[in-house]
Amino acid sequence: MSEQEIPLAGGQVNGVVRVGDTVRRATRHDTRMQQALLAHLDRKGFEHAPRFLGHDDQGREILTYLPGEVLFDKDDFSDAQLTDAADLLRRFHDCTTDFPPVPAAGAEVMCHNDWTPANTVFVDDKPAGMIDFDTIMPGTRLWDLTYSVWTWLGLGEDRWSPQDQLRRLDLFVAAYGHPSCTPDLVAACLPGRQAGRAHWAKQRGLVAGAEWAKACLAWTLVNITNHHHPDGLP
Repeated sequence: MSEQEIPLAGGQVNGVVRVGDTVRRATRHDTRMQQALLAHLDRKGFEHAPRFLGHDDQGREILTYLPGEVLFDKDDFSDAQLTDAADLLRRFHDCTTDFPPVPAAGAEVMCHNDWTPANTVFVDDKPAGMIDFDTIMPGTRLWDLTYSVWTWLGLGEDRWSPQDQLRRLDLFVAAYGHPSCTPDLVAACLPGRQAGRAHWAKQRGLVAGAEWAKACLAWTLVNITNHHHPDGLP
């Protein structure tokens, strides 16, 4: 008897189900680079990402299942959780510096490009696993870190005051701990990340997503970017 398929939440790009201790994903594009990256991470001893196991008889990717919980609706992360998240991103990046597509592109690291709480597996309330590598591309630490700062801190959400968010940004960047990434540089990069996501959503008719990103951009410009880089305008 075949094992039961259990649909997993998320999977906005590809349908995802759990089968025993594996995950099955239908793919609509070439994922050989993703598969190669997962194999590279495995060789590096990075235990916080799934392993690629091949394809099933339906042509779906087979990945190892990372036990834990994905906290889709949580947005009030503690300092300890933010510190662990930033540290995990740093360890991921460090493992990718010699992944062949990275030096071939003249890049620093392989960017996840969507490492948010919704793509994180938590164990005992701690960020413990990274999933959904569909958007990986060679790039810079700063570009990838900036997106995670935006989403992990929830910049633009009412829950946190500007003063709180400035402190939490400093905490996240310090926990990442690389000289190429400073709070000043993240503050300068954030508007580009947010504007890019707004444009992406608008081009695909995702009105709510575009408006959300634009609102985050407006808040960030006033409360984060202008704090680090005052423009002197009246």
